[in-house]
Amino acid sequence: MKSINVFVKFPLTLESITGQSEMKLILNDGAPFVFLLHSIFTSYPEIRKRYPPGELAFTLNNRRPIGNESLYDGDQVVFYI
Repeated sequence: MKSINVFVKFPLTLESITGQSEMKLILNDGAPFVFLLHSIFTSYPEIRKRYPPGELAFTLNNRRPIGNESLYDGDQVVFYI
């Protein structure tokens, strides 16, 4: 399976948890968006503790992700609080 690079940007409030303002994740081509979220929340459980469901928002390539959308090389995900 082909690997892809997905770029993630965090606001300052999440940067204090992740230690970075942006990161590159290497995933399998077509990986579901929810897998990316699961990976981030597993790596940084403090995010879930501080921000319960409904307090975080995200965009995928400058738009709201639709359901279990697939990810492709070069996609950009931005978190918002």
